[in-house]
Amino acid sequence: MSPQNENSKGGVLFKILTGVLAVAIVALIFWFMNTKNELEGLLLEKENMRVELQAELTNLIDQHNQVKAENKTLSEYLIEKDSIIQENAKQIEEGLRYKWSYFNIKKQLAELQDVANGYVIKIDELKLKNENLITENTQIKEQYAAEQQKTSELTKIKDDLSGKVEVASVLKTYAVKAEGVRVKNSGKESVTDKTKRVNKIRVCFILGANTLRQPGAVDLYIRIARADDAILAQSQGDEFSFNYGGETLQYSIKTTVDYTKQAVDVCCYWNNTGVELVAGNYKVAIYEGNNVIGHTEFSLR
Repeated sequence: MSPQNENSKGGVLFKILTGVLAVAIVALIFWFMNTKNELEGLLLEKENMRVELQAELTNLIDQHNQVKAENKTLSEYLIEKDSIIQENAKQIEEGLRYKWSYFNIKKQLAELQDVANGYVIKIDELKLKNENLITENTQIKEQYAAEQQKTSELTKIKDDLSGKVEVASVLKTYAVKAEGVRVKNSGKESVTDKTKRVNKIRVCFILGANTLRQPGAVDLYIRIARADDAILAQSQGDEFSFNYGGETLQYSIKTTVDYTKQAVDVCCYWNNTGVELVAGNYKVAIYEGNNVIGHTEFSLR
């Protein structure tokens, strides 16, 4: 073969190789552009997913914080659940910020949503229990108020009855009589109305029967007032005084009766130990406890 033919064949082969290489380069460039566009699309899609997951997480946490704010008083159970929710949310947040898998994050969000839902359910249960307790407490208060009202009414009835019994148990006297008495040397007594002859003043009465009164010793105090209102007393000391209505009064005569609920005749004396008697009208009052149970008058001249 001549050198001219060999050169001709080499030029053709070179052109063919050059053409194939050019086609390969063009195809490679086309494939690279398509791949770049696909990668950019995938990256954009992944970013959209991340933004969507981030929004879902943010919304879930916002709802949880709102529920928590509306229920400030939390039980230990809810405090523990809140800590779990916050910790899981933090882990998901970090996963979205760095390397993350859509399906793993989606699964974690679903689990977090379940925990948050359980949190809300528990709050609703606690609210229902609290409402039931409030209702029960209100009923108890109403019942207590009703019982207090009944007790108050019963106490009033009891006080009224006690007052009536107390009033009904007050002793009464009948046929009260007082007079001056002269004691002769023989010891014989005679009634007199002359002041200079009076050695004693005798007070007699009937202490009436009362079945409501408890039997036993009954102290009776008798005050005799002269015409000038001076009380005839043995002395002004405490040993001749008694209490009446919060006041300390001097008495003229004190006598103790063994009371048996039956009527009893009583006579007692005031002894004149040198007291000057004046002419006029004398008033006699009989006291028992805080009650005046009898009175009469007599005159001396």
